Amino acid sequence: MGDNMKQRLDKLKANFKLNKKILIFLFGLLAIGFIFGTVFITMINSSDKELVKDYIKNYIDNVNNINYSKSLINSLINNLGFILIIWLLGISVIGIPLIIFIYFTKAFTLGFSISSFILNYKTKGCLYALIYVFPSQIINIIMYTILTLYSLTFSFKIIYSLLNKSNLNFKNLTGKYFKILLITIIITIISSLYDTFVIPNLLKKFV
Repeated sequence: MGDNMKQRLDKLKANFKLNKKILIFLFGLLAIGFIFGTVFITMINSSDKELVKDYIKNYIDNVNNINYSKSLINSLINNLGFILIIWLLGISVIGIPLIIFIYFTKAFTLGFSISSFILNYKTKGCLYALIYVFPSQIINIIMYTILTLYSLTFSFKIIYSLLNKSNLNFKNLTGKYFKILLITIIITIISSLYDTFVIPNLLKKFV
């Protein structure tokens, strides 16, 4: 009884240390991706800047003519597809580099989007960026961070088990991992609904 308790405590400590290291790494990667995304727009050439400006301006100018059903479908396909890819990559041993890259691109895209609003609309762009980011994008980033954390942890545990030829309670591990998928899917659906129906109506008040 005492040995089993000690083994469980040791396992919990090991899991906590692993999660802590991965989380610190992800926060660092998030900061780097976001900063790089915000400054990247200053590095592209003039023609590319004009394309970005035209895209943002077209979105803002047509906020009153949005096809809500089409926008919702596109949002769900993109966001749910992203979640499923990361979740499936977590099951594979070779998915770690791709998971890290996808997470970096999410942080980069967020930073690039904010700087694009500001570039095109200056002071008012700060307001547009705030509407775009808060709260849905903040919630999405937190959700992506949690999902990426569990995906990387899942992969590392599989690798550790294979290298050390140790037993792994795959059924229990998969069950927890599947619950994370369900939670992220529910949050993603709510976030997509907010992005589709709330954000455009907020923008309408300021355009």
